[in-house]
Amino acid sequence: MLDLALTGGLVVGPTETSALDVGIADGRISMLTSPGGLPEARESVDVSGLTLVPGGIDPHVHCDLAIEHEGHEPAVSFGPDVVGSAALIGGTTTLIDFVWLNPGEAIPDGIERFSRRWEEVSPIDFSFHVVLRGEVGRELLAQMPGAIEAGFPSFKVFTTNVFPSAPIGGIPLMVDFGSLQEVLETTAANGGITMIHSEDDDIVQHMYRKLLADDRMEYTNLHEVHNSLSEDLSFRRAIRLAHKVGDAPIYFAHVSAKTGVDAMAEARAEGRPVFGETLHQYALHTYHDYREPDGMKYHTYPSLKDHEDTERLWSGIGEGVLSCFATDAQATTYAVKTQGRRVDDVVGGNTGLEPRMALLYTEMVTKRGMTLQQYVEATSANAAKIHGLYPRKGLLAVGSDADILGLRTGVERTITHTDLHESDYTPWEGWTVSAWPQLTLLRGKVVARDGAFVGDPVGGRVVPRRIADAITTGPRYA
Repeated sequence: MLDLALTGGLVVGPTETSALDVGIADGRISMLTSPGGLPEARESVDVSGLTLVPGGIDPHVHCDLAIEHEGHEPAVSFGPDVVGSAALIGGTTTLIDFVWLNPGEAIPDGIERFSRRWEEVSPIDFSFHVVLRGEVGRELLAQMPGAIEAGFPSFKVFTTNVFPSAPIGGIPLMVDFGSLQEVLETTAANGGITMIHSEDDDIVQHMYRKLLADDRMEYTNLHEVHNSLSEDLSFRRAIRLAHKVGDAPIYFAHVSAKTGVDAMAEARAEGRPVFGETLHQYALHTYHDYREPDGMKYHTYPSLKDHEDTERLWSGIGEGVLSCFATDAQATTYAVKTQGRRVDDVVGGNTGLEPRMALLYTEMVTKRGMTLQQYVEATSANAAKIHGLYPRKGLLAVGSDADILGLRTGVERTITHTDLHESDYTPWEGWTVSAWPQLTLLRGKVVARDGAFVGDPVGGRVVPRRIADAITTGPRYA
């Protein structure tokens, strides 16, 4: 007997969209049949009028992250309890956060520490990238294959310190290119992937000094510090290095500029395993929005860019050059988010997780005429493939986890922070969307319905990941 039957819905598959009933057993999809074709189930939910897509996957979030800027009270971003339940209400069912190692901490110990915290409070499924920063010594390099084998195959590095004051928790962010070479060699040899926050640190730090000398430190000039030239130089240098060490697979975080997309497109055309995410923040806002009275609420690092950049981000998604939409979520209160007023102290991250699936349906399908398959690729499937979750997640097929979002499409709804659950503000206040999440399932359990969380507050599980050879050897998503 089935545990749950979903009847009357429109199921979005990898190649077609069909009216199908969905049978669920033991947390996984066990049957997809024509309407009325399911056997008896313990529970049945009528999803007539809903478009069923795989639960969203956000491969880039920051929960419980310390926020420290000189002159401001230290703060911490909201944890997986708040962020996870808001994500589920919005239709996202899996998050990938980051393990930040303490000085001298071994990678397995860091993974265990973060896993334990999430297991205690998370309502949503999760995994982690391991952050490598500062000097990446032999001990850490030797621990990377074990982490990959344990199901944590992705490692994040920074090619910039991002801020003028580099240390965070006593460790500089930036990894030099010699260390990056060794990281790339290790991931390439062991089935891993390197995620890169890629900016040219010389450009970034020079622009901080220039704006300080010119008395132009207002946050409205952030795009001059974290600029398109910096993205161009750093992307091309990282791509060339990865190629020279045996075409190590790389994944660019938060691609923001036309120059970055162009560099990726050239590398992918040559058959290299180069992937990348953008943020709906970058695709839907420009640096001109910084000029609003509280325009820092739109910011996340590197920075917003100009209109030609947003259009190239969209064409990059349409062409498959850009893989997916992430959020770089770092949910805080409005007061914390807007406390910085200078280019060197603005708080990064945003609260875009909950409205992500609705916003992207509106922008991709309704406004730009992209297919439902492209929508699924950009919100779940490609992230699942690149980061080793597919086909368990990111797909509505027999054997996959029953992580399902039921979207009510053809609506006209205005986003307001009072309807959301991430924070006391949203950068999307007043935006009109044409779809809205009505039902979310996590491993076959209804966890959100009609804007309310109804799941297990600690029902999330860590999901081991293994990256397919197709990802590590070329630009394909198959």
